[in-house]
Amino acid sequence: MVFYFWAIRILFFLITILFSQPDSRFQAFDWVLYKGPGKINSITDGYTYAYIGTEKGGIKRFNLFSLDFDDPITTAQGLMDNNILAVHFNKNTGIIWAASPSHIQYSYSREGDWFAMKLEEIGLSKFDKIKQIGSSKNYLWIKAQSSYAKLSQSSGTLVGIYPIPDEQNIEWSSGNYFEDQLMKTIINKFTFMDNWIMNDNQLIDPLGRYVNITTGWIDGHQNVFLGTADGSFFHGSNSIEIFYPIKTGLENIDVSSLFLDKDKLWIGSSDHESSKGISWFNISTGEVRLFEFDGTINMSSIPIYGIDIFQSELWASGEGMALFQNTDKNYWRTYGDEIGLPNGKIWDVVSDSSFIWFASSKGISRIDRKTQRKSNVGIESIYDRIPVYDLDLIEDNLWIGSRSGLHIFNVRHPQLKNAEKIGQKFFPEPLTYITAINNYDGVIYVAGSMGVAKFDKFERKWDLVFPAAFYHDEIIYSMKIQKNQIFLGTKKGLLRINLKTGFVREYFFSFIGHVNDIVLDNNIAWLGTSNGLIKFKWKRDL
Repeated sequence: MVFYFWAIRILFFLITILFSQPDSRFQAFDWVLYKGPGKINSITDGYTYAYIGTEKGGIKRFNLFSLDFDDPITTAQGLMDNNILAVHFNKNTGIIWAASPSHIQYSYSREGDWFAMKLEEIGLSKFDKIKQIGSSKNYLWIKAQSSYAKLSQSSGTLVGIYPIPDEQNIEWSSGNYFEDQLMKTIINKFTFMDNWIMNDNQLIDPLGRYVNITTGWIDGHQNVFLGTADGSFFHGSNSIEIFYPIKTGLENIDVSSLFLDKDKLWIGSSDHESSKGISWFNISTGEVRLFEFDGTINMSSIPIYGIDIFQSELWASGEGMALFQNTDKNYWRTYGDEIGLPNGKIWDVVSDSSFIWFASSKGISRIDRKTQRKSNVGIESIYDRIPVYDLDLIEDNLWIGSRSGLHIFNVRHPQLKNAEKIGQKFFPEPLTYITAINNYDGVIYVAGSMGVAKFDKFERKWDLVFPAAFYHDEIIYSMKIQKNQIFLGTKKGLLRINLKTGFVREYFFSFIGHVNDIVLDNNIAWLGTSNGLIKFKWKRDL
């Protein structure tokens, strides 16, 4: 019986190791998921970082020396859930512990290699809500709704369940602010910077909105941290008694569109309410700026499906509306049907020196850049009620991918051609349901119901790169090419295919979600997904 018990424990241990990382061939931060924090639930400090448990963004890592945020720990590193109810760094062992709604997890490296235990495995109900995690000299403690679980601090093995702890010297992670009288007394002495105001047990943000304080923490160096219900994070010193708001990173919960302008990656979300606005992310420095819908003049709250920047003008397309920004003068405007925008979902937007072109669920349209009013193309009736999914301006030609096929419109000498009729075509399948177009090194790639095809502009011929069955007939929502690699975004995740060998890599990890857009920057693939912004060091997998 004893042998059987330990065999089961060893098997569970091995299974935990096997599934602790998305894929064993990757290092801890080869995949990084950035998303808004939601409510801040818990704070603890370790050797280098203050660890912040958040409702939606996993564990944020605040560097205690540089005083900014490094890459977060999320499901991309092996967490079971990005909703972290409590996080605790055990200074006796160097192990970090995290509680999600259904699991307790721990990591020896404090990065990846997470070991997971269901709540039932440590003597708690699966309906229990973990409030805090703490540690004594010899044990780890889990505070649930009505009981305390005492665990081995190295393996998580259950020692016992108690109505109250049988030890007194327990160092706990931060708890509920409203139950922490000491923290409330300390915080009342602090001054808040950047137009934040303390009002009793609430904060008032620079826009006059009331924000609940959720948790607070004082580390061994007298740093004081404060977290709130809207994800705002504050750092101060107990000696100076001044709080500074610090951005925890990207606010966007999902990402439906990306545009790289030099070092700035512009980010739009279809979930515009949770994501709060349009952001840019500096891929060199990690700096983030949010243009918040509520706090920006002339900026309406809309879902963002496409972003394009030409010279100093940014256009972000939404649902029957578009946002315009002059990036030099930094002002915004919102446009709708008053300038002739289609009233459906505007999937894509591209610009040239004369016009802004829109692809929508109701067809195609354009706006004159000088007058910022509708300019008739002459082909609107052809796409009446036909969804247009993607546009690409290649020299003087506008390539139009739609449900009805692929067409080319010459913008200098207005003429519409069926793309199948140009050059030679060496495969019988029709070019239909075209969802993605990409121009790379004189070759135009298109994805549709037939698969992925290419047109060589110099040889004037079409070839089928691979049929749709090659990637399980998945709909391609985004496509990018770099040298001999093609990246395809689908509902299941990301595909990378070697164009020379045909070798396929499938990245269908659950943390990725639906890949809406892709930007390639040398050895980094930036993915706009339904779960947030993802950074993938793809060359590690060659």
